[in-house]
Amino acid sequence: MGAIYDTEQEKYLLAEKIRNEKLRIQNEDKVHKTLTFTISEFSLIEQVRAKHHLKDLTQGMLFCIWNTAIEEGIETG
Repeated sequence: MGAIYDTEQEKYLLAEKIRNEKLRIQNEDKVHKTLTFTISEFSLIEQVRAKHHLKDLTQGMLFCIWNTAIEEGIETG
């Protein structure tokens, strides 16, 4: 059976879940860590955030993490 959505549609749906805060792992503690990025790396995350109309860097990073996990077959989204 073929895929219902193409890759861009799947990314849009993932971003929509993140924007609406409907993509969360339940019963997990939040962890606060200091991350170090180069300006270029930060800029890439910011571009992803803007492209998908996410509200902040946290949502941008969440999108990147989930999208990679889905592409790697680790998560289903």
